[in-house]
Amino acid sequence: MNKQEIITVLSELYKISDFRISLHGTDYTEIAAFPEEPLPFCRLVNGCDSEHALCLECDRHGCEVAVAKRGTYIYKCRYGLTEAISPLYNFGTMTGFLMMGQIADGEGAVDCARELAGRVLGDEAEALADSIPTVAPDMIESYVRIMTICAEYLTLSNAMPSAKPTVAELARQYISENLSKKFSISDICDKLGTSKSTLLTSFKKHFGTTVNAYITETRLDTSLKLLEEGAKTINEIATEVGFADQSYFSKVFSQRYGMPPSEYRLRIKGDGIDE
Repeated sequence: MNKQEIITVLSELYKISDFRISLHGTDYTEIAAFPEEPLPFCRLVNGCDSEHALCLECDRHGCEVAVAKRGTYIYKCRYGLTEAISPLYNFGTMTGFLMMGQIADGEGAVDCARELAGRVLGDEAEALADSIPTVAPDMIESYVRIMTICAEYLTLSNAMPSAKPTVAELARQYISENLSKKFSISDICDKLGTSKSTLLTSFKKHFGTTVNAYITETRLDTSLKLLEEGAKTINEIATEVGFADQSYFSKVFSQRYGMPPSEYRLRIKGDGIDE
């Protein structure tokens, strides 16, 4: 499948969703999109270097969570706009991401974007907030399901050719696939046939963080999703995301989020999210 064929798939998805659809490489760089240009609101935000950097960091984090869960991840950007990311694979190797985004799940989300943009970027951004497409929350879920099917189609058709993955990318894939298991940096090195110094240097260069920090962050990100789903006990979640026991999981979780997982779950229920 060539780039024009990919854009055709993106345009068909856009017609039924009104979401901007974009294809990204493993380094998060945009390869193709429909429409080609972002929303006028987002274009203005991206024109501010500091705000653009924050938006890119939000997208990068979304991609990492999607990789960790090996599926579509729905989140909100710093301006409250809904976005979704699905990882793409080529014969089992991750080759990129399909992203759907820049839409509001109701007038309240538009108001939030308008307020923050007005404070940060001034009257022009505040006015452009009115151009943000608005979709009912239940319809967003339907569109995201369709996007997931498109991502699976692009994966099955091997639309994104895979370059030889780096040591860092292979290590990240290993972490994602073995998150529930107990493993060390030495285990990763043995699996990849590389030295510890090569792994640590490559990982820091590619992802801007250490291997251990990434493992912990990925485990915590995954635990948040499981807590929100409410189907498993806290002890089961601790085991599933690779912590030695519930006590240690609660300690690390509290250090990161300022509360134990049990309190986080109670707050979710208090916000009306079913356990």
